[in-house]
Amino acid sequence: MGRHRVRPERPPRIQLDTQKGPMAMTYQTRDWQTTQLSSQTATAGHPAQGYSSLTQALTALREEDPAFDKAISIQHIERGKVVATPDDLASKMYLLMSGKVNMVCTNNEGRRLVIGTLEPGAIFGEGALDNPGDPNIFVEAAEDVAVWVIPAHEARNMTMQYPILGWGMLQTYGERLLQVENSLEDVAYKKLPERLAMLLLDLSGNQNGLIKGVSHQSLADHLGTYRETVSAILRDFKRQGIVELGYRRINIVDVEALREIAGVWDW
Repeated sequence: MGRHRVRPERPPRIQLDTQKGPMAMTYQTRDWQTTQLSSQTATAGHPAQGYSSLTQALTALREEDPAFDKAISIQHIERGKVVATPDDLASKMYLLMSGKVNMVCTNNEGRRLVIGTLEPGAIFGEGALDNPGDPNIFVEAAEDVAVWVIPAHEARNMTMQYPILGWGMLQTYGERLLQVENSLEDVAYKKLPERLAMLLLDLSGNQNGLIKGVSHQSLADHLGTYRETVSAILRDFKRQGIVELGYRRINIVDVEALREIAGVWDW
């Protein structure tokens, strides 16, 4: 059984290709030994699979290459805290090793919009490669996270020395682009209650319909709307017996009804 969304067809995602069978990424360690990142896990199916194998490869690289280990600093950030300011994104490269982060865009009025959610293995902070970046975008921890940080003067050389970093950035760009595309389609074809229903289903994941630690403001940031609007829709869902509401807690009681609102079905 699979969950499917009602949306127009999109062209297939661009994938890297070689003429030597399945693609394999390689990087060189300081002693010129070569390590292989298997394409079976790095490029198949969901992009998060590639992210997962990237964290494993980076961990192995750090253990085997003292120069790589010396170049990085490790940071642990609690949920809700800022991982990288706009200035940080313009001067450092970040490797997300655990947890999830939100890329947040703000305007002059202080309104927030989550433009992307990144999972372990994502590489961001392209400003370290001479890209000035966007002064209105920062990165916030969606849950407790661990990141490896590489300063700009090291990032440029390391990206050339270790192709796995460039591959990770390419995967991250692709995922961010896909998320923006999905958001634009939702705004064009779905009303706000439908979009909120889909967001709740996505956030519930495998937690038996229970969503913890998510505020109404956070939901509004994902949808690009006001907290009061989200609260009103949630109260309507509660009135229909679809959800139960608590402090930073939403329990989905009637999953099928929520799927129907979101335009999702099983087959």
